Amino acid sequence: MTVPLDRIPDSMGYLVLTEDGAVINSGGDLENNEDLANKFLNIIHTASRIPLSASKKDKFRKISIVWDSFMYVITVSGHKIYVSKRKYVPPDPVTA
Repeated sequence: MTVPLDRIPDSMGYLVLTEDGAVINSGGDLENNEDLANKFLNIIHTASRIPLSASKKDKFRKISIVWDSFMYVITVSGHKIYVSKRKYVPPDPVTA
């Protein structure tokens, strides 16, 4: 069972897209944002062409785009693209 995207902790919005970028479901800050959906689709297509290993079988599992106060987390699964906009709180630096 999957958690509804609007129930993810610190969620500010979400998009669920088809492989060709059509918006299936959306909410919050990303509701019906087709322009941003197309930008995410371009990022995914670019990332899928970059080999992660010499065997070229490995593909990305998740892409995080981090801004000062929020981040987008993009995952591809089951022929769908899931985008979650979440609050971003940078961790405190580690001091020794």
